[in-house]
Amino acid sequence: MVTMFDYINETPKVVNNIIENSYEYTKELVDLYTTNNYDGLYFIASGSSYNGTLCAKAFIQHILGIEVKIVSPFTFSHHEYKSLKCEMPICVSQSGCSTNTIDVLKMLKDNGKQSICLVGRDDCDAKEYTDLLVNWRVGEEKIGFVTKGVTSLACFEMVFALELGKAKGIINEAKYNKVKTNLRKSQTILPEMVNNTINLFNKHQEDFTSRNKVIFISSGPGLAVATEAALKVTETSCIDTAVCEAEEYLHGPLYSANPNNVIVAIDNNDDPSSQRIIAIAEALKDVTEKVYVISNSPVFDDEHAFRTSEETCLHIAPLYKLSCIQTLAYLMSEATNKYKPHENIIKFKELNKVASKSRPNLYLNLQGEKK
Repeated sequence: MVTMFDYINETPKVVNNIIENSYEYTKELVDLYTTNNYDGLYFIASGSSYNGTLCAKAFIQHILGIEVKIVSPFTFSHHEYKSLKCEMPICVSQSGCSTNTIDVLKMLKDNGKQSICLVGRDDCDAKEYTDLLVNWRVGEEKIGFVTKGVTSLACFEMVFALELGKAKGIINEAKYNKVKTNLRKSQTILPEMVNNTINLFNKHQEDFTSRNKVIFISSGPGLAVATEAALKVTETSCIDTAVCEAEEYLHGPLYSANPNNVIVAIDNNDDPSSQRIIAIAEALKDVTEKVYVISNSPVFDDEHAFRTSEETCLHIAPLYKLSCIQTLAYLMSEATNKYKPHENIIKFKELNKVASKSRPNLYLNLQGEKK
C-alpha cells in the first residue's frame, strides 16, 4: 500500500514539472489578474492548503511587492467577506471537495465576484461553482495527510507570482531565470533533507516518540513551515503540538514548557532573523535538553540539527524544509500510533455530524473508521 513516505519521495518530480511548465500552468491565472487590474491576492484556504499558501506568501510579496492575504473559508464567509476589495480572490482545496471552500465559492458567485479555485484534481465538486478551476498538477495523493500536495501548492503559487511579475514587467528575464534556477535547486536539496531527517530521527527516536508535547518555533517563511509541522505531527501521530513565533514564545507560551517537551526551531537560512531564532533555541536548552533545529548553524552540533549541504534563500527554503517535518511526522506515527487516534475521535468521524468534505472516501482509511 502507498504511504506518506512514497508521496514525499515523489515531490521533486512533481515540483520540477511545475517549475518547467510554469508559463502554461499559470497562464489563465496570470491573464485573469492582468485583465482585471487586481492590486493584491486574497487566498481563502484551510488546513494544509492554508499552510502551503503561507509557505509561498513571503516569496510572492518579495517578487511582486503586493499585499497577500490568507484567511480560512469559514472566517471569510462569516467575518471577513467585506474586507475583499480589489484583490484577486483565490480559493484553495486540494480535494476540491471541502465544504467550507464550496460555501465560499457559492458566496462569491452569488455576490457577483469571480470565483476562482486551485485544486489538486479535476474530478471535484468545486468545479460546479467556479468561473475558473485551476489544477496545480500535484497528481494522485491517496493519503489524506497530504505532503507533496503542500509543497507542490507552495511551488505553484510561487511560479504564478514569478510569471505574473514577468508579465507585468516587475522582473526582467535575468531575474526570472535566476529565480527558476534556485527553485530547481530546492528539489536537489530535498532528498538530502529527507535522508538526514531519517538518520537523526533514528538516533533520537525516543525523544520524538515519547508522546510528550512538541513545540515548533520560527518566524517568516520558517514559521509557515512550523505551522504545517504542528498540523502534520498532530494529525498523524496524535501527539500534542504547538507553534509559535520564536520571539513571542518567550512572552507567555514558554511557561507551559517542561523538561519532557521537544522543541524544534526552524531558521531562515542567512536571513538576520536566524541569529535570534538560534539564540532562543540555544537558551531553551536550560528548559529541556530536547531542543533541535532545522538549520545549518554551527551553534548546534550535528546530533541536534537537521542539516543540508546547500541552501537557498529564505523565500524558497520551505520547498525543501517542508520535507523534513513531513518525514518526521511519518516516522513518528509509524513508530507510535500508526495514525490511529483515540476511539472517541474514530466515533466522531464515523457519525459525520459536521461533514467537512462533500464526498466520502476521498482518501485511504488509515485511522480505523468503519466504512
